[in-house]
Amino acid sequence: METIPNHGPEPRILNMEQYDACMELHRAGRLDEAATALEKLAAEQPNFALAYNALAAINKKKGDLATAIGYAQKYCEFAPDDAFGYTILSSYQLEAGNRPAAEEALGKAYDLRFKEATAGH
Repeated sequence: METIPNHGPEPRILNMEQYDACMELHRAGRLDEAATALEKLAAEQPNFALAYNALAAINKKKGDLATAIGYAQKYCEFAPDDAFGYTILSSYQLEAGNRPAAEEALGKAYDLRFKEATAGH
């Protein structure tokens, strides 16, 4: 197992081997199996933001946009400094026809990118 940032209140050892196995299922097109394994991983390690990001992508591929949005929101909750997460959430919200939520998420992404670009200046 490998230690990686988990964006939660306490550091933990996160099971990257289990996550990698889930991603192999995803890449093989076994989306239902990958989703089930990732949901189990998220239940066992609720601060593991990457699991929510992957679940968002899988559910989007499966055509379940509402569930994808929920997981994208969860990812942003656990990885609040990741501009990319807000960009993905914005695109999902826009696709769902929720322009105000899309604009809000995109605004957060722009704010984070601006902070990154001006850090240390």
